[in-house]
Amino acid sequence: MDWLTIGYAAWPLMIAPVLMLLLFIKNRELIRDPRRGANFSQTIKIVAVMYLFWNLIGAIGYSRLAVISVLSSLTILVADRQLKRQASA
Repeated sequence: MDWLTIGYAAWPLMIAPVLMLLLFIKNRELIRDPRRGANFSQTIKIVAVMYLFWNLIGAIGYSRLAVISVLSSLTILVADRQLKRQASA
């Protein structure tokens, strides 16, 4: 088990929110339409919160690069709310 390091778990946890942010940006029209995008919006917010929690731990204990992932997760959460406000207005 010497080959199984913290990096094998930490790096995918830090890369995933950045990829989710790209997915979020690509599908922002889906989020603006609550009839079609309600499940997508809710799912991506739940996953962003889960990654936010683990990346805060990672930023404190493993690598300062996890701050990028934390900011990506926070961007998803804030931008989702802003897109819904713009769509309803």
